[in-house]
Amino acid sequence: MVTTTAAATPVTTKTSEHVLDVVPEVAPRPRFSKWGAYEPAKYTAYKKLLLSLLPPSPATLLAPLVLAATFVCKPIAKSKFDTPMGDIDNFAKPLMDVLTKAGWYGDDRQVVSVRLDKRFPQPGEQPHIRFTLQPAP
Repeated sequence: MVTTTAAATPVTTKTSEHVLDVVPEVAPRPRFSKWGAYEPAKYTAYKKLLLSLLPPSPATLLAPLVLAATFVCKPIAKSKFDTPMGDIDNFAKPLMDVLTKAGWYGDDRQVVSVRLDKRFPQPGEQPHIRFTLQPAP
């Protein structure tokens, strides 16, 4: 279940850092039925939550873009792993889909460079997504 209590940081410029107070989740594979492909309901709810936390974009960026994101994931009890489970690109997909839907940029193909990190929280830190989006140099 996806829950959150806080909202995103206020937007000052497109190059400022933004924090979404939500437990990051990976994009699952699409499901198939006799009627075609669909997204699982939990994933659809997660994207709606991200969209609700994301401030509206003051203007759509049309230039090539650089996205940098850090996904601070919920710790796993008794895990032998040092890093969160899930492929890093699957953490980025919901964020990029929501940024497109919110009008931050026109299409994912505008993102020409991506810097992604995933980690467990430091002591006292809550799970969240931290990202910046700026024009490519």
